[in-house]
Amino acid sequence: MGQAMRSESISRGLLSDQVYELLRSSILDKSRRPGSRLVESELARNLEVSQAPVREALKRLVHEGLVVSAPRRGSYVTEFSRDEFEVARQLRAVVEQLGAQLAARAVTEEELTDLDRVVEKMQDSVARHDWATFRLCDMEFHTRALELARQPVLQRVWSALQPALISQRAIGDPAFADSGETMVQWHADLVDVLRSGEADRAGEMFRAHASGALTPGQTNAP
Repeated sequence: MGQAMRSESISRGLLSDQVYELLRSSILDKSRRPGSRLVESELARNLEVSQAPVREALKRLVHEGLVVSAPRRGSYVTEFSRDEFEVARQLRAVVEQLGAQLAARAVTEEELTDLDRVVEKMQDSVARHDWATFRLCDMEFHTRALELARQPVLQRVWSALQPALISQRAIGDPAFADSGETMVQWHADLVDVLRSGEADRAGEMFRAHASGALTPGQTNAP
């Protein structure tokens, strides 16, 4: 009896994970626009699942800030004003600058190799025109880079900023630069500057990248 209940719980958990990944990807690739409504019953019907895994997936997205939920209003894809986004963008530049300065002093070659792999995944997603995966890889890159600073407070601030940046396509959007290839080269350059160990230059390049002022192959930030 206990074994059967445990298996059912695991099965439902895996189903919830799948629904979560599908909904998250649809937000990241802009299939579901900011402000669009997410109706549990409708999603369950379209995905051919019960409402329970949809409800669990939506709770996770609310926790991440990608979805907002209000009594009697339902759930919606998070929408941010331009003013909110501008504040988030400025904060991002400061956080990434400080994070890169600290990371350049502490990063190991193994950690840099991990970042190289993320850049390779970004390149592969560009080749396949898979922009949802591209955005996920971009977020993974910057999340990992901040982890290298060894300062949990920076990671918490980054997590709080992500939804606003995603909403305005300031993370992982090929249109934010000239092309997906451009964005890939930017990130390769950022790994190189961390590898150099030059903390101040690393900070300036990450700040310039966050503000859109960095160009591929640039060795010094403006």
